[in-house]
Amino acid sequence: MIIAEEKKKKNITEYILYMWQIEDLIRALKFDMKQINEKLVAQYQVEEEKRNEISLWYENLVLMMKKEQKQTAGHLQFLVNTVNDLNLFHKAIILEQADAGYTRLYNDIKPDLELVRQKSGNQHNDIEVALNTLYLILMLKMNQKEVSEGTQQAVWKFGNFMAYLSKLHQSHEAGDLELENFS
Repeated sequence: MIIAEEKKKKNITEYILYMWQIEDLIRALKFDMKQINEKLVAQYQVEEEKRNEISLWYENLVLMMKKEQKQTAGHLQFLVNTVNDLNLFHKAIILEQADAGYTRLYNDIKPDLELVRQKSGNQHNDIEVALNTLYLILMLKMNQKEVSEGTQQAVWKFGNFMAYLSKLHQSHEAGDLELENFS
């Protein structure tokens, strides 16, 4: 909860990836609040009141995942909405030509996005493709799986692209970037 709140304010990409990881951790712990408290909540060095708040946050995520039937796969609806909103933001930046650097990065990564989309067989939007790719590589690295040099380079491009988008998103949230086609 503490980490999620901080990431949401500072870097929307990191927030989404973090929350996807939390979903997977909850699944790995079989939605068992006892295990979640022992393995996840206990690692926070905070006062008891804050620890109870964190535990309640996890409990609410567990309930939402069960209600939305996300026990084996998929993402909570609020995260799906966040990804879709981020894609709309991305489209508005491109449509309005709001940032030349971002447009250059997007044009550079566009063939890679299409290649991943084709290989996956899913017709996800650009931002979901980029996030899924970054998450997959994150999981491979966490499981100490080997990642090829070519994949590393592609991931760097995806990460750079999403970091730039996150920076623009933060500027927009702060009121420093106005877009007509995104509110």
